[in-house]
This record gives sequence, C-alpha cells and structure tokens, in this order.
Amino acid sequence: MGSELSFVPERRRHGRTRLEMRLRGIRLDPDGGDVVDMLEMTDISRSGLGAKGERGFYPGQRMVLCLPLSETGGRRSIYATIVRCRPTDEGSYRVGLEFDSTSAGQWCGTATESIAAA
Repeated sequence: MGSELSFVPERRRHGRTRLEMRLRGIRLDPDGGDVVDMLEMTDISRSGLGAKGERGFYPGQRMVLCLPLSETGGRRSIYATIVRCRPTDEGSYRVGLEFDSTSAGQWCGTATESIAAA
C-alpha cells in the first residue's frame, strides 16, 4: 500500500517572501504600558509578517513595528495585530502579525521587493 499525500490549500491572501532581519516592536498594552520587544522577522507579505520572539503575545494584541525603508536608512512605523503565537521547542515564540490595512501599503510593495532583492 502506497502513501498518499494530501495538500492543504494556501489560506494566505498574499505570497510570503523569506526575509530575515531584527525588528523593534512596541506592544500597545493599555493595562501594562508600552513594552519594547526585539523580534527576528522570518518572512513578510503585503498583509503581515512572521517572526520569532523571546516573550509570548496574545491574539488581538496590538503593536507598532519599526521597519526599515531601505538599506541606506530611514524607518517606518507600522501598526500590526498579533494573529497567532506559539511556543517553540527552543523556548522562544513563533509569532504571526497582520498589518493594519491602512498602514501596510505605506511600507510594503516596492520597499519589500528592494530589501528582499538585496
């Protein structure tokens, strides 16, 4: 008897680009004040990004991400919402963030392609 492969259809609205870089994120927590976290981005799309962090997040939590505009400098603050957070075997957390629709287009698009091509 042979094994069968089953494929799960892609649920993402936009394709991902593998892009590894360190980001600063500020949690917008009304109860605990603003907390700064360093995240290791692993991939990005027009609608969000995947990252690893040292602390856990909860779905629905809001953040401001400080993203570079180009290799030569400049940064853009993008609002995002945590959509998932799972612990890893290494003691870190795998995080999925969705950009706010109003701020995603300000950084993604041509800026994403130019950084990914470098």
